[in-house]
Amino acid sequence: MIVCLCKGVSCRTILAEARRGACTLKQIRQTCQAGTGCGACVQQIRQLLESAAPARHEHHSSSVGSGEAT
Repeated sequence: MIVCLCKGVSCRTILAEARRGACTLKQIRQTCQAGTGCGACVQQIRQLLESAAPARHEHHSSSVGSGEAT
């Protein structure tokens, strides 16, 4: 689904950028230009970033290691 009509950016692109580490609106604007036109999509971009945040956190936690002592 297209989120940013001005720049033609889809939710898939925004979520892909979030997985690559773009976790703020400013970073999304810099990486894929979404939200830099009229601004009508900004709230939806923020919601997508919030929905992606738990997935990023879980990925980071699992890559750190189990932390169990033997």
